[in-house]
Amino acid sequence: MSALLCAVSVALVAAAPPQLSRESRMLFETAPTRMEARVGEWVTYQMDGSPQQGFMRLAVVGEEKDAKGRDAVWVEMEFGKHSELKAPLAQYLMLVTRDVGLRSEGVTRLFVSQGYEKLQEVEQDALPHFLGTPKPDAPQGALPPPTERLSAGPDTSVTRGKPARVMTLAGTVTAEPMEVRYRQLVVKRYWVSREVPILHLAKIEFPPIQYAMEVRDHGVDARPRMVRPSPNDKKMTLGTEEQLPSRFKFQSPAETDSESKDNLP
Repeated sequence: MSALLCAVSVALVAAAPPQLSRESRMLFETAPTRMEARVGEWVTYQMDGSPQQGFMRLAVVGEEKDAKGRDAVWVEMEFGKHSELKAPLAQYLMLVTRDVGLRSEGVTRLFVSQGYEKLQEVEQDALPHFLGTPKPDAPQGALPPPTERLSAGPDTSVTRGKPARVMTLAGTVTAEPMEVRYRQLVVKRYWVSREVPILHLAKIEFPPIQYAMEVRDHGVDARPRMVRPSPNDKKMTLGTEEQLPSRFKFQSPAETDSESKDNLP
């Protein structure tokens, strides 16, 4: 199972550079700071720009308390080549704390699957390798008043436009446009809309690589698609090099040359 795919997926919807100001981070993050989505909400995105068109589906399918007694929801995330995700290439089931949101700090349980494999829970110690290292809790200060143009680091700026009607594959929605520039280069553009469930993300574009993700469908009638494994099933862990078979262990060039000479006739 590729940890990179999961890390990239979550980073796309949640990660923001830690050195940015609070308001700049709010603009960079497409995921709300609090998971307010109701059980049953779902949204499908169409991804264009890679060699093959792809689709991603997010759905809130349940709620319960996490290990610390906080309100949390079960979120399903699927990736595939079909708009209805009938044969997903990868699936993730996450328990997300409502007050933290869909980011590494907020995901307290994670189940993963690839292709036809059964869901397998990721061991708690391995979560940072999939989701990134959680950031320490910081005091929540008052947000500064919004501005049209913000500095986001050396030579980087964020421009926020006024809400306007935007056409998407799911229909026309009212969205607030954002644009991130490095000097004169447009790094990305995205449109945030309260009319789109879960992430409130209507569309995002990366002009330098000609990649885009746009909402395609959404609704409020989601049902669980994934079956959690038994609590007794083996969990996914990340082992050490010592646990690998010898043929998979790293060997220095000197050791490799020595073995080659020993095998000569």
